[in-house]
Amino acid sequence: MQIVQLAAKLQSVGFTNKQAKVYVAALFLGPSAVQKIAEQAEVNRATAYVILDELANMGLVSESTQGKKTFFVAEPPSAIGRYLDVQSKALVSKKDELKSLLPGLNEMSRSTDDADVPVVRFYKGKQGITQTNAESRRLSKPGDEIYGILNVDEIEAIFPGHISENATVRMKKKLSSKVLYYSSIKTLDSNSKILRKTKRIKKPVAADITLYPTRATLVTYADDKSTGIVIDNKQIVETLRVVFEMAWKNYQE
Repeated sequence: MQIVQLAAKLQSVGFTNKQAKVYVAALFLGPSAVQKIAEQAEVNRATAYVILDELANMGLVSESTQGKKTFFVAEPPSAIGRYLDVQSKALVSKKDELKSLLPGLNEMSRSTDDADVPVVRFYKGKQGITQTNAESRRLSKPGDEIYGILNVDEIEAIFPGHISENATVRMKKKLSSKVLYYSSIKTLDSNSKILRKTKRIKKPVAADITLYPTRATLVTYADDKSTGIVIDNKQIVETLRVVFEMAWKNYQE
């Protein structure tokens, strides 16, 4: 297998592109001078030195001296497993440390129940939006009713399958929903089995709004440029929910 192809696969276990290329090149060449490794890995000499130093700290490269010449030697592939074991143990240790820090951190955070201090947070990108949605559902209590104004076409374009997945997640926590939605291609039916009531609106919306009992989220969908806003304030959310309820009651499909 070519070095570039093997290096690309090695990135899946946590190597950077250049670390993977330099390690595989050194493994292929055997004990070699930095210039030869750099040429084989297709990086410049200065970069090769930096990467070899990183790999040495990872326990994946060692040095040997023959006369006045320094050669770099790649440790066998089994060393990668040992390195990952060390990383795994370090991660467990960090998670344990975080548990001890959480009580103090939570005390320092502003309470979302403080009606006088609205907490507004911003998120960017698909990952940020996904985490926001997951956190909002986690904070919901069984039996809560969620209101939404959605552009189904935009959601499905960026997050294929999100609508059905969201219904499954809601059902696990017995969260019901009322949804005003726009779609030019898909019908989102009311379905008592998944605790969902829907009404289809005729004009597309440029941003989605989801109203939980004490939290509102607003999202624009534009692939990696997606933006989310979270408002944690009971009084603001209660007002928005009243507005939604009026819109729901008076809207005729």
